[in-house]
Amino acid sequence: MAGSGQLVTYRVEAEVGLPMSAAAFAEAVDQTLGDERGWVKRGYAFQRVPQAPLRIVLASPDTTDRLCHPLQTRGQVSCRSGNDVVINARRWVEGAESYSGDVERYRQYVINHEVGHSFGLSHRSCPAAGAKAPVMLQ
Repeated sequence: MAGSGQLVTYRVEAEVGLPMSAAAFAEAVDQTLGDERGWVKRGYAFQRVPQAPLRIVLASPDTTDRLCHPLQTRGQVSCRSGNDVVINARRWVEGAESYSGDVERYRQYVINHEVGHSFGLSHRSCPAAGAKAPVMLQ
């Protein structure tokens, strides 16, 4: 278990047939959620268990579209839908332009951002030019 606040249990899954390691994805999720700079600092604790209600899943673009419906992900973005945090495998590999090729940092962002939606948090805007962007910035 990571953190000492409000307990959030989660499970990690990866769509069968993806060309990336499901174990590496699960490890990235565990490390991100356990990072003391993230949600743990905001009073959450995380524990991965096999039957948790919160499912964090790595999915192909087509499966992402299906799991995120009615949100139109167009095979490009990730989402939170019900108890599912759906991470688009294409973006998991390629990252996002705004991260200038820093795929690892993008991965941390997308996990934290979509888990934030599972807490009921909405998108935020940037507080000021040159300021640190909040994790809920779209």
